[in-house]
Amino acid sequence: MLIEFKVKNFTSFKKEATFSMVSSEKLNELLDNRIEMENDFHLLKAASIFGANASGKSNLLKALGFMVAFIERSMRDSQEGKRNFKNLTFSLDNESKDKATDFEISFLMENQIVTYNFSLYKGDIASESLTVDDLEIFRRDASGIVTYSEKIFHTKDELNLKFSLTNSNSLFLTVLSVTNTKLAEDIIKYLTGNITFLSGYGNNAKFTKTVIKEDDSYKIKVLDLLKVADFNITGLDVKQHEFEIKPLGQSDEEIPEEILEEARDKANRLLSKHNIYDSKGMIVDNKLFDVDSFESSGTRVFLSLAGPIISVLEKGGVLIIDEADALLHPLVTKYLIELFNTTENSKSQLIITSHNSNILDQELLRRDQIWFVEKDELEVSHLTSLSEYKFNGSVVRSDERYAKNYLRGKYGAIPYIKNDMIHNIFKSGLGD
Repeated sequence: MLIEFKVKNFTSFKKEATFSMVSSEKLNELLDNRIEMENDFHLLKAASIFGANASGKSNLLKALGFMVAFIERSMRDSQEGKRNFKNLTFSLDNESKDKATDFEISFLMENQIVTYNFSLYKGDIASESLTVDDLEIFRRDASGIVTYSEKIFHTKDELNLKFSLTNSNSLFLTVLSVTNTKLAEDIIKYLTGNITFLSGYGNNAKFTKTVIKEDDSYKIKVLDLLKVADFNITGLDVKQHEFEIKPLGQSDEEIPEEILEEARDKANRLLSKHNIYDSKGMIVDNKLFDVDSFESSGTRVFLSLAGPIISVLEKGGVLIIDEADALLHPLVTKYLIELFNTTENSKSQLIITSHNSNILDQELLRRDQIWFVEKDELEVSHLTSLSEYKFNGSVVRSDERYAKNYLRGKYGAIPYIKNDMIHNIFKSGLGD
């Protein structure tokens, strides 16, 4: 489970931003929205990040996504020369391009607190360290290994041999994972297998189609999600269509695997079943429809999300949805949060970005589950939790009307519409 994530000098986040899923012990509201850990602290089940368009909400999620992807691909990409760090740093000053970009993640793995960080400077690793509970496993700078744990590396020769395989632009953690160091293998497997990134604009139901096709129990659970959210779909099925790819000048063996995989996915058509009614409103039959051509964009998005939602709730992990409410009704977005906040959930977390002020509800979210991203006059993004926010020197109370105060600008993180300039738009010729 995610404990904390930090990033600095990544796109619009010039200064260090810290996003935490640790619940504040000072807050007494909605105690069921927390998961009690054996390590004598609580983690939040859900969090929502709010902010104006272009404030940097998505950049925060991109930073975490970049970190996880870089950890997974570091050694392979380094060997294959696939490395491009353009526009990684803050771009709107003259100094940030000459500074490192920092990433740090803390998470709970098998009741151990793992903290891992690295810094990138112009494509190379400037620093890297790994700590498990209070034990520092290794720490590295641009010159090499600075400290290491003899519990993991039994001899200096073993350490040197493994580090000799590490290029200046690849992570030592990734190298350790491919040289049979179990701890590193477990960490990378955990991060890449337990953090799922989705988009509220997405229409890729590949995972949902797979689980519906292979597991009837998943199909029932997806249908239950749909029924609770009032989508009026009574059944689901997946039908395989034949497909053939004949690119000019290429044999089947030369077709890239990703193209074949995309074709296979499109050949699996997701079908939704609806009741057919007579003139008296009585059900007389039912019919299957192709989801992509028959259902609304909101329904298609929800179906894309449904498979991963069920998987994360059942197996545990972190589900991250950017622009979660882009094509969903506000009440459906609220329903998603309620799914994760429920008392039955003890191993899963949901993190979303949103513009939906309807979920700024003190009966749905604790103050430490609400985050705001706002850009200053220099276009630098800043991240603040509502539990830390102060207005005229006072903290936000749990009985405040969060949505009303947010839209009034009390917490910031909203667009400030320049109403006095509206008439100027027409004066400049718009109404001609």
